Amino acid sequence: MKRGKGLWIEAVTWLIRLAVGGVFTFSGFVKAVDPWGTLYKFDDYLGAMHISVWPNLELAGVFILCAAEFLIGVFLLMGCFRRSVSILAAIFMAVMLPLTLWIAVSDPVADCGCFGDAVKISNWATFCKNVALTAGIVWLVVYNKRCSWLITPALQWLSFVATAIFVLGVETYGYMAQPLLDFRPYKRGEKLEVAAADESDTPEFTFIYEKDGVKREFSQDDVLPEEEEGWVFVDRVEKSPAVKSDTGESDRNFRIWSKDGEEDVTEEVLEDGGKALLVMMPDLSDVSPATTWKLNSLYEWSLKNDVSMVAVVSGSIPEIEEWEDLSMASYPIYTADDTQIKEMVRGNPGVVYLIENRIEWKSTLYAMNVDDFMSPEISADGMSFATDNIRLLRNGFYLYLTVMVVLVLLSFTPKMKDAYQRHYGMRRSTRRKEEGEVTHDDKAPL
Repeated sequence: MKRGKGLWIEAVTWLIRLAVGGVFTFSGFVKAVDPWGTLYKFDDYLGAMHISVWPNLELAGVFILCAAEFLIGVFLLMGCFRRSVSILAAIFMAVMLPLTLWIAVSDPVADCGCFGDAVKISNWATFCKNVALTAGIVWLVVYNKRCSWLITPALQWLSFVATAIFVLGVETYGYMAQPLLDFRPYKRGEKLEVAAADESDTPEFTFIYEKDGVKREFSQDDVLPEEEEGWVFVDRVEKSPAVKSDTGESDRNFRIWSKDGEEDVTEEVLEDGGKALLVMMPDLSDVSPATTWKLNSLYEWSLKNDVSMVAVVSGSIPEIEEWEDLSMASYPIYTADDTQIKEMVRGNPGVVYLIENRIEWKSTLYAMNVDDFMSPEISADGMSFATDNIRLLRNGFYLYLTVMVVLVLLSFTPKMKDAYQRHYGMRRSTRRKEEGEVTHDDKAPL
């Protein structure tokens, strides 16, 4: 009876381990593959809680969170560090469960981002999911050691090293270049729609002016103050839900606006339908001045090779004017909603290459490993800057999977050897016994 109860507990523990480990692994990976998206979600949370964090510390937190979640999931699946990983998972949920309850109640953001851009679920569904995960983890804290490992404790440190290298590599590439797996709108190979905007697509703006240290907001229907009266334009803030939906996502109709944000110039910018470079900056105030030389060099390359290049930025008119003075930009500058820019390409600046309005590749400017685009050895073909992210991810995953499979096989080698020896020994013993009986029968008297 006790043996039957033990088998039942072991079977349930294996099922819970696989379910909880699978959720942690998937959740950690889809956030790690797109660290920019996770960073944007962190910004939303910190803004809702009115907390200011040093940017580098915030970025380190994103990398650690995604890697830790992925490691916990893999170790649960592999049965590594059975006691400690259950405790770490419990500590993780001790933070996430009350956090997701607050998110569900106060609804500061439309989507919690627990599965990145891969899967969108409501805030209450996220909380219920975390309740179920917490219950499973409590069970694992008690019973996880009753289930065997898939990788022997002697080799588990190697599984830690391999898993950490894999997930940190995925995160680093996603941050420095582009996500290896793209779950966002405007994927590679998609064509940008250039349909004419109707009245419902036109966003509404609030204009902020300042006079004598006092800021005042004006709507589009108001008579805007005159600069001669001492008013100074400060910023323009979009308030219409036309671009952003209730889920926090923009619509799929990408819009480019004039520098002052008053005129839709999407058709004008993309009407050529030839080769084009869109240099996109979701936060113009955060762009390093060190990029100016590289951007101007890229513009010279585009003129030489019959490629249209424009900058699409999110920033106020003073910020744009300051950037033009600082960078001595000759390329045209337009504006767009920062959410759509972030959905289109990661990085600040990010670069999108179009042929006949079809997205051929995307990259951060920093990942384009070129110091001077006008060097003679630089190719005139824009596709020479493209990278096959899916192939890179596939090769990296196969290498990581191979390492983990080898560790599993090495872990079970002694058991397989013992089983073989027992089986071979039993057969040899049986054969000797049979031979002994035959010899005894031969010696029997006639």
